[in-house]
Amino acid sequence: MLALGAVFLAAVALLLGVTYRLTQRELISRSDLILASETARLGSGAADERAGRVQAAIAASTSGLNYFALIDAQGREIAGNLHWQGPPPAETMKEWRAGTLAPSPLLTMTTRLPDGQSLIVARDITPAVEFRARILALSLTTGAVVVLSAVVAAVALGLGPLRRIGQLRADAKRIAAGEFAHRMPVSTRGDELDLVATTMNGMVEEIERLMEQVKGATDAIAHDLRSPLARLRMRLAMIQPRPEGVDQAVEDIDALLARFDALLRIAELEAANRRAGFGPLDPMMLMTSAAELYEPLAEEREIEIALSGSYGHQIIGDEALLVEAVGNLLDNAIKFTPHGGRIRLCLIRRGEELAIELADNGPGIARSERDAVLRRFYRGAASRQTPGSGLGLNLVAAIVHLHGFGLELDDAGPGLIVRIRAPEYRAAGA
Repeated sequence: MLALGAVFLAAVALLLGVTYRLTQRELISRSDLILASETARLGSGAADERAGRVQAAIAASTSGLNYFALIDAQGREIAGNLHWQGPPPAETMKEWRAGTLAPSPLLTMTTRLPDGQSLIVARDITPAVEFRARILALSLTTGAVVVLSAVVAAVALGLGPLRRIGQLRADAKRIAAGEFAHRMPVSTRGDELDLVATTMNGMVEEIERLMEQVKGATDAIAHDLRSPLARLRMRLAMIQPRPEGVDQAVEDIDALLARFDALLRIAELEAANRRAGFGPLDPMMLMTSAAELYEPLAEEREIEIALSGSYGHQIIGDEALLVEAVGNLLDNAIKFTPHGGRIRLCLIRRGEELAIELADNGPGIARSERDAVLRRFYRGAASRQTPGSGLGLNLVAAIVHLHGFGLELDDAGPGLIVRIRAPEYRAAGA
């Protein structure tokens, strides 16, 4: 847009400049013709009659052509009304003189005659100078009006598309946030923006359909298998006396049931998109609750949970869900922190944000795997020998996404840092 505006301004300036130069050239050309014609008339004929012809021309006082001089070879004025001083011109020339030979600006044509005399014919170009000034002022005024009109027209014509682009951006952000049922508005104009919106809507519909198919299949499997597995576990637990291997089978079924519970919980969070339970809460309080919940498990492995931060800050969220998210992070950290290790759980304020940061000194997660571990069932290379479902971080990501917070995985050197970033809430008037 700025480039087009610059091109337009350059074109307007070029057009006005060319118009001004052509007008000026036309005025000078007309004066040249008049001077050349008068010089030819006065310079022709016998030399002893030139002075009389010059005086007659002065007496005629032709409008705009009333300055003449006939000069001998020594520079003395023979006839005329120009106050010539100095030696005669060495050659035939045309020049512009302002206020040196007469009170008015003159366009002079000097002709060196064969007998050594010089004939000077001058034209008062005051009207031409004034006309040129008016043309310049008119060009500048016209240019300013054209540019101003173009700016007003561009703003008027551009406001509508800019508003629509802003609306499309807002709609795209809603879709990117997970509102796949939302669609971009399409007007009746059928312009390029409508074509883009229609194409985007078709793409979102296809993505929504594919995601629903995948999600529906996963949720159906988790739901349909949970009940038979629960009944199988109950029957195995009732077997008395228990044959060898039954207890291990019960543990394996418990692990499967835990995975299905996690899948259903993630599906519930992804489908809910709810904020009914949201409200102001102190993140330090929920961190304390999660730490107290997992303290016994950490003590079994002689792992210290170091809690730090200050109370009194607030964020907007669902306390139960956020305690669950921090609890999952603690559970993961306890699994991968070596015996006698240390887990740091702290609240950090950065500008207008609060960060719940958990750091352990376990094996960490390779940078290339940090996006993948947030997906369902993915387990990094360092965690495949440790019991787990590969759903813990995915559950945390679902809770964080529901709240609109940020989730970061970083290197603790050694170990992993998981950071939940949330905007700090300040009550009105606080």
